[in-house]
Amino acid sequence: MGRPVVIPEGCWPARMPPEIAAAYVGERTMEAFLRLVGKEYPAPAVDTGTGKGRRRLWRRVDLDRAIGVDVDDGRDPPELE
Repeated sequence: MGRPVVIPEGCWPARMPPEIAAAYVGERTMEAFLRLVGKEYPAPAVDTGTGKGRRRLWRRVDLDRAIGVDVDDGRDPPELE
């Protein structure tokens, strides 16, 4: 059995499972977050498997855009693309 991972206080990973993504955007529960996916929040960037083996990860930059945080993700501004 592996050791559990710990996210240092004040740090957010670049990709987040639903429990962490929900906390990141300020939802009270993971279920509340998932109900708003596709409406208020983006679909996960990674969505593989089914049942207990399902893996869903949201990109922090995508969640930032959804909640209105100014994002500099290294891409050129739209007028330069």
